[in-house]
Amino acid sequence: MSFKNNVRKKFAAAFVYLFVCCLYCTFSVQTAYAEASDKRPGLIPINEESRKVAYLTFDDGPSTNTIRILDILDTYNIKATFFVMANSTAVGMNGYKEMIDRGHTIALHTYSHNYNQIYVSTDEFFENIRQLETFLWDHFSLKTNVIRFPGGSRNSSSKLYGGPKIMDNIISRCDELGYRYFDWNVDSNDAGGDGYNSNKIYNNVINGLSHSKTNIVLMHDSESHSASVDALRNIIKYGKNNGYTFKAITSDTPIVRHGV
Repeated sequence: MSFKNNVRKKFAAAFVYLFVCCLYCTFSVQTAYAEASDKRPGLIPINEESRKVAYLTFDDGPSTNTIRILDILDTYNIKATFFVMANSTAVGMNGYKEMIDRGHTIALHTYSHNYNQIYVSTDEFFENIRQLETFLWDHFSLKTNVIRFPGGSRNSSSKLYGGPKIMDNIISRCDELGYRYFDWNVDSNDAGGDGYNSNKIYNNVINGLSHSKTNIVLMHDSESHSASVDALRNIIKYGKNNGYTFKAITSDTPIVRHGV
């Protein structure tokens, strides 16, 4: 009887040992996979703090809507990022000045935003960027290496003008020249079918926000986007009520990019 009890005890101990080993191996594999996933090309690891941040970004300005946006941001003491084009009108020049004076980030979005100019070739794209850089430097002594491609880094329209590899070539040159390009992962769709409906713009943004990611919100401040301005106040209220902090893009911001 004693011999059988000893056998049973040894068998039970061996079973427990094997079970613990299996658990350890499973955890190790999952951890290794998670770490590897964070190192995929185009992704930068994010910390817990950055997951509770929303970066409001506005493309295609400045326009008369830009000042309205700046006033709303001031009300809530929020900084944002403006991916600008060239606008030498009185409205445009005042828009740049107010962005700078109020402490927001100005970033590059090409001089003309004209696809059949900028996406003809890599050289043409960066010539257009150089024109915008010269414009901003000559008028405001402003220089930045933060950029957003019109349509994003994986837009399909560019292929119509520069061929299937145009964005790959532009991205490669971008990295060589030291630019930091940003896409987005929360789309207001104000440049799509919802551009004239502030309620839909609001819902698109709040439904895209998540505490599990760095939130780069795409909106527009060009002349036709008054509905985006109308949605902004409620977007900010929702964010603040749900634990988000709003920040402008800086050199420390985790980069969000579409599939590379």
